[in-house]
Amino acid sequence: MGITERKEREKELKRAMILEEAQKLILEKGLDCLNMDEVAERAEVSKGSLYLYFNNKTDLVLGICHKASAMMNAMTTKVLTENLSGLEMVYQIGINYLTFASEHPEFFRAMRFLENYKDTDQAKNSNYLGLCAQNRQEGFRVMVRAIQIGMQDGSINNTYDPNELAILLWATSHGVVNTAYMHQNTEHFKLLDHLGIDMETMFKSYMKLIGCGIQSESNKNSDSQSFSETHSPNTRSVLTENNDA
Repeated sequence: MGITERKEREKELKRAMILEEAQKLILEKGLDCLNMDEVAERAEVSKGSLYLYFNNKTDLVLGICHKASAMMNAMTTKVLTENLSGLEMVYQIGINYLTFASEHPEFFRAMRFLENYKDTDQAKNSNYLGLCAQNRQEGFRVMVRAIQIGMQDGSINNTYDPNELAILLWATSHGVVNTAYMHQNTEHFKLLDHLGIDMETMFKSYMKLIGCGIQSESNKNSDSQSFSETHSPNTRSVLTENNDA
């Protein structure tokens, strides 16, 4: 390994270490309390050196967003290797998304951060912006592949366009999971309480709506029970375990 390659490797290791310390701070104190001074202190680098690796706080959070979305993609991609029908894969991807938001709320919030800051001047100069976009595209491709598998094995209605269906599933599931996140992590978000809606029931109803809507007629006819009854996981532990801790 030459000098240039070694220096670049050392730089990447230092960058990864800084991200690791920033991640620990977020888990300890929350995203709102993240500041560059404390990150530099935890990482044992000067503040000036910190800015050699990250342009600003937005760049640093986008780095964490990249890591979080890569974690989410790893969970999602694994579904394609499991012995499931395409319809079951789509369902499991939804469960994994909900589980990720519940078990890693600050990482999920970092991913939401991307939506709010991707068009700002601070974000435009971040290399992580493009990497986050690549992760999103990869996650989308996995959903499309699961749908295609379902169309091939007869569990999903093949009259849909796979890309269009994937977009619809992504958009609606994002809204449902974001509602679950808000209900679990935002004290002033009382919409579900005011309406008397249980989060577990709402999620199961959503999955029933999606499952019954996209499954093929032959798959419907072969099942004596509804989609939600035959494919329903134990979502209560996913939705409540953080609140009960």
